[in-house]
Amino acid sequence: MAETGNRVRRARIALVAIIGLALALRLGLAAYLRPVPISDFKAYWNIAVDLARGEGYVTKEGEPSAYRPIGYPLLLSLVVRLFGEDWWYAIVVQALMGTGVVLATYWLTTRLFGTTAGLAAAALTAIMPDHLLWSTVLDSEVPFMVWMLLGVALWVPPRGAAGFVPSLGTLVVSGVFLGLAALTRPVMLPAAGVFFVYAMLCARDGWRSLATWRRAVTGTAAVVLGMALVVAPWTVRNYVALGAFVPVSTNGGVNLWQGNNPDANGAFFWPTDPARNPLSGVRDEVERDRLGRRLALQWIRENPLDFARLGLTKWRHLLTDVRTAPNFAIRKASRPVPSVVRRHVYTVLQWALNILLALTVAGLLTWLGRGWKHPAGELARTSLPALFLLYMLALHFVFPAWDRFRFPFTPFMLALAGLALAAPIEALRSRRDVRRAPV
Repeated sequence: MAETGNRVRRARIALVAIIGLALALRLGLAAYLRPVPISDFKAYWNIAVDLARGEGYVTKEGEPSAYRPIGYPLLLSLVVRLFGEDWWYAIVVQALMGTGVVLATYWLTTRLFGTTAGLAAAALTAIMPDHLLWSTVLDSEVPFMVWMLLGVALWVPPRGAAGFVPSLGTLVVSGVFLGLAALTRPVMLPAAGVFFVYAMLCARDGWRSLATWRRAVTGTAAVVLGMALVVAPWTVRNYVALGAFVPVSTNGGVNLWQGNNPDANGAFFWPTDPARNPLSGVRDEVERDRLGRRLALQWIRENPLDFARLGLTKWRHLLTDVRTAPNFAIRKASRPVPSVVRRHVYTVLQWALNILLALTVAGLLTWLGRGWKHPAGELARTSLPALFLLYMLALHFVFPAWDRFRFPFTPFMLALAGLALAAPIEALRSRRDVRRAPV
């Protein structure tokens, strides 16, 4: 009993130290670099300033817009209202939320695999180079991860629970967090579908049982309700302002076309030549979105083999690219960065990614091995990281991909990496406890 209490105290001290390290690294790097917002990040900031001034979400011409998801600009607008129109304060909030990702990753991993794995995952998240860099830039991915992890962690039944047990109230709260994530990045709109699959996997009565289907369907409805409470008001606004059904934003069709057209390369693709980009001359964003979706789906139907080959190329970009974070954090720093850092930052990022991928694979193998050894249902209960990584791969077999699109899903990779690192530690601890046990 005393040993258990000591382990709990040591775990708490370790978590506090990890969170302190994560916050210090993020605030320190942000203070040193102070990257100037450009591209999407400048657009987020401009929208936030307009919202804070009471001008609404409009284009430069004063027309209603929904091109970029509203969630992150709305959050930034609160920072502007509190601290004024200085984007440094928003960077500080970004660093704080980046630290929140560390804590949320710990919480999810601990619920899945235990405290040791949670601490390992949190420690890795605290020092991952891409997490450090993205926490200095006004990107939507960091707050998205906080909302997503808070929502998804609420799905996980306690260790040893018989079947799927979250209450409907808990799932509504989960849906609220996931709705915030979807307003920030619409890739989370299908989250209720992932929940349904997870609930069915965790079913204790078998898939042929009416009770199993009833629990899965009612639980999914609870998640959908929570998400609707957050997303629906913005959808109604879009219908009134734009005269079209737009759940969150009007860039889905544009992104779909970028990833599926005769000249697509699997990554960012936006030529200015109208002959290569029929969307570039369409001013109305709703019509541009519809045209992009229509042309992309037509190309997929007419070129299924090219679509499949391009999907594999997207996966290669998704799992190997490391270019975006340093481009926006290092190259756009407000002060000169030493040339030695510029030369080696990509190497550091590539090595960190390679290590994370190796640990993720090791974690998957450990998860499978533990699942077969533990009581029935444990493999399903701990399947969330695998489910969301499969969802990431499915999503970016269709949509364009580079490191910015891998980044929001890295907490699930880090959870598996934490499991891989925790497994030998727990094995040694078990042997030590056996030796200490009285005969």
